[in-house]
Amino acid sequence: MNPFKLTSLVPLRPDRWLTYYEATYQTENGDLMPYHFVSRNPDLTIETLKRPANASAVAMFCYNQDHSQVLLTKQFRQPLNDFIYGNPAGLVEATETVEQAISRELMEETGYPLIKVEQYFAPSYSSPGLTDGAVSLAICTLDQALYTARSLEADERLNVLWVNRAEAQTILANEKITGRTQILLWQWANEQ
Repeated sequence: MNPFKLTSLVPLRPDRWLTYYEATYQTENGDLMPYHFVSRNPDLTIETLKRPANASAVAMFCYNQDHSQVLLTKQFRQPLNDFIYGNPAGLVEATETVEQAISRELMEETGYPLIKVEQYFAPSYSSPGLTDGAVSLAICTLDQALYTARSLEADERLNVLWVNRAEAQTILANEKITGRTQILLWQWANEQ
């Protein structure tokens, strides 16, 4: 049984990407507890909040064709005021499927066309204490010879780099890295 009952959900501050919400929960003993979170959905209601996860974003862990290297991004992230290693990723637009978002974001951020999706995962939550946003992960193969120009947005500062296992170990030991990238990179770097 759920120990919390959601009694109200009020959007406080929408902007271009996120809406800041105040939820009020009633605890088992009747106390009211406010909770704040953000969502990419500007129209959340008490009824829609518990719906199954739809991916609002995609992330791609990309191998080269012989799996000897993986493609990483190094992107400036304002909340950190620094660059952080991660995977190519981006938002799913309202008019596209997750599969279309994967192909589009790969081309926009990396300049590489998608060759093959090896594995596709259902949406998962990366920060459920902060947001209801869910990410669909794809494990992909790219051809390093097919690089074309990237089309980054004006406010994006993003570099792409192919790394081998030794370079991956150095990044894991010494650099800021996203959680999803950290575990995937560690697993790949430690394969025999």
